[in-house]
Amino acid sequence: MKRTLFIAFAALTLVACNQNFGISAPIVSSPEEKDSITNDFTLIKACIGMSQTEAETLLEENGYTVVKNNKYSKTVDGTTKELTFDILNNLVGNVSLVAHIDQFETGRPIFVEWMNEIRKSKIFPKLVRTHYELKINYETGKKSVNTAEDLIAALNAITPPANDFRYASFDGNDIYANTYSMSLFPELGSVYLQVYNLRVGQPLNEFTQNDLQDNDLHKHILISKIDYLTFRNRGFYALNVSNKLEEGIEIPFVADYRIPGDFGYIKLYYRNTDNLLLDGTIIWSGCGKLSFPEHFRAGYPLEKGLPFPGLDRIGFINNNGEYTSTTDETELRNIWQTLSKQKEFQHYFDNSTKKVAVYLYTPSVGMGNPYDFYYLVFTEQTE
Repeated sequence: MKRTLFIAFAALTLVACNQNFGISAPIVSSPEEKDSITNDFTLIKACIGMSQTEAETLLEENGYTVVKNNKYSKTVDGTTKELTFDILNNLVGNVSLVAHIDQFETGRPIFVEWMNEIRKSKIFPKLVRTHYELKINYETGKKSVNTAEDLIAALNAITPPANDFRYASFDGNDIYANTYSMSLFPELGSVYLQVYNLRVGQPLNEFTQNDLQDNDLHKHILISKIDYLTFRNRGFYALNVSNKLEEGIEIPFVADYRIPGDFGYIKLYYRNTDNLLLDGTIIWSGCGKLSFPEHFRAGYPLEKGLPFPGLDRIGFINNNGEYTSTTDETELRNIWQTLSKQKEFQHYFDNSTKKVAVYLYTPSVGMGNPYDFYYLVFTEQTE
């Protein structure tokens, strides 16, 4: 299967709070709201999750003609657009659209139009990551801007003919694991738009029932798992450690890390190698596996979370088990928005004086796939 992957808040689970943890309650999530099909973006977005037959019918209804298997073409006002889709898990999981252009001035209005189509869609407020970038010419470096409006303004400010314009791009993903990429490359003669979801056909949540028990709240360490792409909850694991250290404001990690030239790993311990907290392999151009903790459980989602406590109470740790500093709170706030709505986390955090530690586990590196990544969050009870 050929596809170009431009790898770059959690949808919050709502259940009624039931203090009897032995009684199971269902875990539900809000379904994705669909746009009406009115333009190029909403057309290719609608194809994601369809059967091949459904996608073929939809494309033909919108003026596309088949070129060969899963490849379609349409010419509008002298511009030819080619659409290709790929099947994943028996459903359409990847759709790309290429508009063929001959110069910057031809491609700019198409790129701007597509950017506005995304910006005005129902999915745009659901994006949890965005990156906007352009490079105007050979002499200037690449420039990142903060919003879609900023990117459009920067493009519209360029005076033609702009023969040495390099590129403009947008990348992002939403809370439903859809990933979006768009680029303008005059030198390559194309404006490119792609939507893909490598989890198409899979349930958004790994769990259907909460399963928190009272004894889960009386362990030393809580390990919470949060999806990297969507910031959804992926369960918890609680354990006791020996030689527990009550003093201090940071969890005392000991790390054993091997750089993945081909095969590497990360092991994290509490104080000494008798207390294993994390053991996972990391593979270059492949995908490793977490061997400890091996299993995570759903926990108990609540309606209300906790206010973000600031960077003195939560932070990232690196491969050496060391807390790191950051000036951008975005990722931590997104993690917190999900994490703090879990009953088990609220209990551990309320009974802790130590800084919560967040580790990003990336089992695949090199051509790393963010669909494989997740955060492991460590909270130590100290009271």
